[in-house]
Amino acid sequence: MVLTSRPPSLLRHLRSKRLPNRSIQSSLRLFTQKHPLLLITRTSSPRPQLPYLSQPSRNVLASRQTARFLTTENKNYVKEQVWLAAKWSAVGWSFFLLGVVALYGINQEVLERKTPSPEEWSFFSRNHFRCANAAVKPDHEYTDWAQVATEFRRCLERLEDEAIDGKGTTPLVPGMEHIRGINPSAFDVQDKSAAWKEGYFQVVMNCARASEHIDNMVLDTSRGIVFPKDLVIGPSNPSPRPCPPGAESAPREEDCEQAYAPPETFYLKVLTGVGFSTRHRIQAALAYANWLEIKGLSDSADETYKWAVDIAASALPAPEQVIDAETSILRVNQVTPPSPNILTTATALATHRARSGNITSALPIFLSVLRARHAAPVDIAPPSRSEYRDFTVSDPTSTDIGAFFNIVKSLFTPPTYPSLPPSGDEPFLRLPATIPDCTEAELMLYIGEILFATATPGREDEGLGWTKNAVAIAEQGISSDARPGNKDKCRACLETGIANWSAMVTKLLREETAKGTPTSSSSSWGGWFGGSEKQGNKTNWEDELRAVEEVRMNLVAQGINSKLAAAPQRTGTFIG
Repeated sequence: MVLTSRPPSLLRHLRSKRLPNRSIQSSLRLFTQKHPLLLITRTSSPRPQLPYLSQPSRNVLASRQTARFLTTENKNYVKEQVWLAAKWSAVGWSFFLLGVVALYGINQEVLERKTPSPEEWSFFSRNHFRCANAAVKPDHEYTDWAQVATEFRRCLERLEDEAIDGKGTTPLVPGMEHIRGINPSAFDVQDKSAAWKEGYFQVVMNCARASEHIDNMVLDTSRGIVFPKDLVIGPSNPSPRPCPPGAESAPREEDCEQAYAPPETFYLKVLTGVGFSTRHRIQAALAYANWLEIKGLSDSADETYKWAVDIAASALPAPEQVIDAETSILRVNQVTPPSPNILTTATALATHRARSGNITSALPIFLSVLRARHAAPVDIAPPSRSEYRDFTVSDPTSTDIGAFFNIVKSLFTPPTYPSLPPSGDEPFLRLPATIPDCTEAELMLYIGEILFATATPGREDEGLGWTKNAVAIAEQGISSDARPGNKDKCRACLETGIANWSAMVTKLLREETAKGTPTSSSSSWGGWFGGSEKQGNKTNWEDELRAVEEVRMNLVAQGINSKLAAAPQRTGTFIG
């Protein structure tokens, strides 16, 4: 059998086929290609690539969870929650801001009713005025006088600015250099209303009061902080006082300047200004004189007190018939009675001279003032015209319902500026005898102190009698309900009177004790020549001292003043 070979064409078909290209294989044989979700673990792992047998990677897991959570329903839910959060946040913040505004408005309303300001002033001027008065705390609390001075200064700047609230006011000396933002020149305010003048006067006087409290302080310009002068580090203060713990570091002298304008700047604004009433000028003069007295300038203070007396006398139609221009002693004249301003200024002058030791000049003035008050006509006018009494018109609707509606009405009614006090130039009218006057008790205390201090041995009873009468009047003034607004003054007079009374009796008792007990031989003769009388005097002073203590403790038991319980036993008399 003959073998024959195959043709070439058939042999080509018997060749082994090459493996196809991997890329082509991958694209053609899709059923063998792993899904991307199965490519989770490494390709070298011999384990089968099944989702339920493998641990997915973090990136893929995060993407899968994101894709799972951000569905259409979840997106709508997130949008809804974001909208609700934004809406309620806006509502909450709106209520919070409105509450803050309402609280601020209520606070300003309360302050306005407590310290009214003229309606002519702008909002910010009234706001500074209210905030400054609110910053002044009671005596037992700390007051930041630097803050008070700043608020009143801002209010004063606006009142003296013609572009804001000072339209119609002109400085008497234009072009003066400002002191810490304050124009030292006096102003002409006669074209302004009475309420504007009263408010301006209060601002100026409060600026002076704040300036007195920070007179010994300087301003650190590098930090804007006020420091006492004794803390400053510099050549003028070689031994500075250390700063208290927790306070700012001490300032350097080159960074410090005057913290505020001096008090006399503000007092002279009223004294030399145009448009102020006599009462305004007298109050400024007395406050200025008191400041000079505190600074130790006794002669300047005496001249300023005399200036106040001259201001009060110049407002009278016939001043020479009322007061002696040289000695300031009042003349008792039924035709021309003195004015309240004359009585006030003369009393202040006599008080200053008594404190200065010039009692020979002070005593006649005190006595003349007391005689002038006693000789003045009695006030028979309604209480609203009285010099001292506070008169409140009673509401005819005295029922509970009427009172309730009045309270509600007052909440929605803006407060009106109070009526202005009298100028003090009108004739003085004394109170009826049934109403105790603690001003007279004050005068009697001064007279009693002077008479007791200047009396010769054995003549001290006169000064003691004046003091006891003053204590009796002050005690009646506290117990009386006719003048409730005058009880503070009566309480102060009573404290001083009891202390003076106790000091006088203690001094007399000590003098009687210092005379000593006589010997046996002399005591036998002393019974014939007054020894028993001396012993009786000592017993009388002891009894009176016990009476003083009884009065003191009775007043304490009545709750009039607990300070009397802790009042120390005074061993001497203080003049003034």
